[in-house]
Amino acid sequence: MVRMERLLVLKIAGEIGTKSARTRRRFLRTLTGNVRAALRRAGIRAETEPRWSRVLVRTDSSDAAADVLGRVFGLHSVSDAAVIRFGSLDELVAEAAELSRERVAGRTFAVRPRRSGEHAFRSIDVAVALGEALRPASAGVDLSNPEVDVPVEIVDDTAYLTLDRRPGAGGLPVGVGGRAVALFSGGFDSPVAAWMAMRRGMAIDLATCDLGGCGQIDAALEVARELATRWAPGVEPRAHVIDLAPAVAALRARVEPGIRQVVLKRAMYRAGTILAEGLRADALVTGEALGQVSTQTVRNLAVAEDAAGVPVLRPLIGMDKEEILARARDIGTHDASLRVQEHCNIASGRVETAARLRHVIGAEGRLDDSFVEEAARAAVEIDLTTWQPGAPPGHVLDAPPEGAVVVDVREVEEGPLAGDLRLPFSRVSEWSDGLEPGRTYVFVCTHGHRSELVAHELRRRGVDAYSLAGGIGSLPDRAA
Repeated sequence: MVRMERLLVLKIAGEIGTKSARTRRRFLRTLTGNVRAALRRAGIRAETEPRWSRVLVRTDSSDAAADVLGRVFGLHSVSDAAVIRFGSLDELVAEAAELSRERVAGRTFAVRPRRSGEHAFRSIDVAVALGEALRPASAGVDLSNPEVDVPVEIVDDTAYLTLDRRPGAGGLPVGVGGRAVALFSGGFDSPVAAWMAMRRGMAIDLATCDLGGCGQIDAALEVARELATRWAPGVEPRAHVIDLAPAVAALRARVEPGIRQVVLKRAMYRAGTILAEGLRADALVTGEALGQVSTQTVRNLAVAEDAAGVPVLRPLIGMDKEEILARARDIGTHDASLRVQEHCNIASGRVETAARLRHVIGAEGRLDDSFVEEAARAAVEIDLTTWQPGAPPGHVLDAPPEGAVVVDVREVEEGPLAGDLRLPFSRVSEWSDGLEPGRTYVFVCTHGHRSELVAHELRRRGVDAYSLAGGIGSLPDRAA
């Protein structure tokens, strides 16, 4: 007598199968816990049953569950399967054919049986018998390049017939590879780096540095929330905001422009190390790619890493920007990162691409280094599951006030002038001192990020400066 039920069959990533029996059991326990956590967070009721090479999930919400589980690291595939308990080959073939006939209708197919246990038939017998049963409804058998595969795995008196299969996220279960702190700006690079580290089993805490107007903290936390809710069940990433605004102010005042970026990078590494030590994390993760910007030359990376007290992992080191952007789209952080202004240029003139360690350490000696430790130890922890962005700062307006000068800070090549005059963001140090006293200025750019940075800085100097929320799209009768 045939008995049939439906469930999801989660096949573990092949790499887990290469581990020793003891390690494999540990990985499987973590993976099963992450599966349960992912379903629970999505509000899906389910029962899970770990097996040696898979996890079985019984739920009434199989489509929603499969979508969630496709983003759990450590899974090779997520299959919607029929579980057939049979007494003979004829019973198995009859039920499997009934369930598969619609899938193969009008298309070529191949039966892919696998078998373990003692049976009165061979795997080839299953392939032949089920193939014959399905052939009349199909376009024929094609073992080399079929339009439809019909996988059936037989274990003792139970068969698992795959009805639909989607790829898993691969990698290793989050939590088996230790813990790290990711330096997280929220731009395209750092979320992809954090994702790649999590895919290798690392539990990640995200450290976002508030640089006094650069970095867009709320925008960065929005990306962090997207990353956490999609990709980190079981071991929830925490975000930590570190106030390094005093570092930026001190650098501008006391360090020569050409090496400011490297000194700032060392301060961020040092703050990340202190945070990592407090969290018992083993490493820092960064989104640096070799040669992408001036601080990411081999020499400057080495000088910066000298300030770190834990290993620095760089998952993107050999990737170019196009590859990083493509991965950001794949993992779902691209659009949120697009709203983050990564640029925090505190240098001017020629930037040093091969800084000397002795020179940089000498420059650091002119700074009060206590602010880094104090800032790291006073970092604000953010619960990403409940976090909501705050209200925009007072210098961000929804519309320009009457009589204000509207300044387009986009580069010339970004499009026609929007507003009264153009003063490019890249040359702010050249034109900012020449603004007319007593005037009100509203700065605009594509999305409102660069203009907010300009307004924030100019207000510190006493200029009546504002930024237009939403960028040039919010300008009435805009010319863009």
